Order: sequence, then C-alpha cells, then structure tokens
Amino acid sequence: MRTSDPRHCVLPREPRSPRGGLTRRQFFASLGAVAGAGLIAPYLGRLERERLASVEVSRPGLGTWIRIVARDGDRGRAERAIERAFAAIARVDDEMSIHRATSEISGVNRAAGRAAVPVSPALLEVLAIADAAALRSGGMYDPTVLPLMRLYGFYGNTASGPYPSDRAIADVLDRTGWRQVQLDRAAGTLGLTRSGAGIDLGSIGKGWAVDRAVAALREAGIRSGLVDIGGNVYGLGVPEDGAVGWSVGVFHPVTGRVDRVFVLRDNAVATSANTEQFRILSGTRVGHLFDARRGRPASGHLSASTQAPTGVESDVMSTSAFVLGPDGFRGWPNVIDAHFIG
Repeated sequence: MRTSDPRHCVLPREPRSPRGGLTRRQFFASLGAVAGAGLIAPYLGRLERERLASVEVSRPGLGTWIRIVARDGDRGRAERAIERAFAAIARVDDEMSIHRATSEISGVNRAAGRAAVPVSPALLEVLAIADAAALRSGGMYDPTVLPLMRLYGFYGNTASGPYPSDRAIADVLDRTGWRQVQLDRAAGTLGLTRSGAGIDLGSIGKGWAVDRAVAALREAGIRSGLVDIGGNVYGLGVPEDGAVGWSVGVFHPVTGRVDRVFVLRDNAVATSANTEQFRILSGTRVGHLFDARRGRPASGHLSASTQAPTGVESDVMSTSAFVLGPDGFRGWPNVIDAHFIG
C-alpha cells in the first residue's frame, strides 16, 4: 500500500490525579527511518483509580510505520490484544497490497479486461466505499489510479524523469475510471473492464487496516488504546480517567509546528499531503495525489485533514478533501471535522 504523507503527534496531557496532585510520567518518541512515519507521542501510563498497564508496540508494515497502544488492568491481555491487532493488519496487507504478487488486489489487476475474480468480502466492502467516494467527488477521487501512479514514476526505481506528455496522459486516462469496476457482492467477485487498468488502494487501505486493528483490540477486551498506521490515527476510549480523548496534533508541512489539534474518542483522523511523496519530473516537483478526472497532480494546498467515525472514512475523506479543496468538500457526509493547510 502507498505510504501516506501526514505527520501527526499524539499530545500527552498532564492531568491532575484523583488527590489533586500532578502525575508526572510523559513519553515522547520520534519515529524516523521509515518514510511517512512522522512523529507520534502517546501517553504511556498513569496511576488512576486502578493501576492500568499501558503496552506499546511499534513495527514497520504496509509500507510505513505502525504503532499500537493498549491500556488494560491485565498487561498480558494488553500484549495479546496488540498481537491480534497486528495480525489483523497483516491480513489486510495480504488482501490489498499492490506490492504483493499474491494479494487479492494484484490478482484483480492481472485479470483486468479478461475476468472478474473471487475476492474476500472485506475487499468488496473497501471497493464499494471507494466507488461511493468517486461518485460523490465527480471522479476527482478514483481507486483506479494505478496506471497514473506508474506513468508519473511513483512505483519506479528513480526519483526523477521526464514529465509525461499530454498524449501519454490521455492514453492512461483511457484505462482509468471507477465506473469500470465490476463489483458483484452476490458472486463475491471483483473485476475491471479494461485491459491495463489497475486498482490502487493507497488512499483507503490503511484506514481499513486501522479499523481492523481497533476491532481486534475491542474483541480482546481493550477499551483504551491507540492505533497509528502511517499517520492514520484512531483513538480508542480515553487515555486516562477524566480525559476528553486522545489529543492528536497535525504538523504544518513547511514550518513543522503543530497547526491543529484533533481530540479523538472512538473516532479517527487522517491527513493527506504531497510534501513527502513526490517525484522531480523535467524539473517540476510532482506529488502523489491526483485529480483522477484530469490525470494531473492535485496541488491546490499543502494538506487536508479529516476526522470521522472510522479509520476508513477518515482515510478516503482526507484524499477526497485534498483533491476537491474546501469548497468542493463541504457537505461531505459523516465528517466530524476538517482542516486545510495552505
């Protein structure tokens, strides 16, 4: 799956203890090394009415960095819950990564123009959500942008090259378009009508993986925790008694300062930006987010952040918001909050 650009931090609080004193432990950790990982600083443990163990695990995955926090009175249960959450994320990768030849989506792309193939209900659900976003955006957001991504060199081995010609862009646009997606829930199949077409779920897959990880935590009995996959963040419950929620800051892509703080309580935030994933084509800096209707990079502003009830909604919304801009995005359903920079 495509690495996202957002940079977030989870801002720890220094609340008063039940006796009126201040608890003191804070923990900040910088996540470098992996592209798109950004910075996240979750609170790691407090003495509350009961002693809650706070367990945190960070690992690479889905082309980015994943961090999961689980808080529970039983440390062993928290640790087991986190392992279940990582297993759920791995299943999403097996289904939806274009970088795995054995993934379900790779099978769909190989069969483009020839046949629909059997896929999991999860993949059908994700494509249904993506198609709905494509319809609402008038085709500016589109899950079939894989040929465009390849044309602009985003899955190549170099960071530079020639800018595509108008004719090359027009040829690729003949192989894109969400309406060519053949989705049959009854038969459990997914297909593409045009040869050379391809689905890329980089704009939605990580959000779906966030939700699967959160579901795994809940099923294991965890009621307080955090899931961050490359800047797609879900706050489960609250970080401590009396808190409103998990405070997640969004960095300004240029200044590096926290530009906006979202408070998450059983909901998610995601940010889309072109500041980290780009190519230099004929001397022009080209970002990885496209107006799929025109086949051209979207570059109206620096970033778009959206808060929504689920990870998958916040993920697809942030990309849609970026390509549509504030006016075009206004009125999108299920948006809790949105923030544009630039």
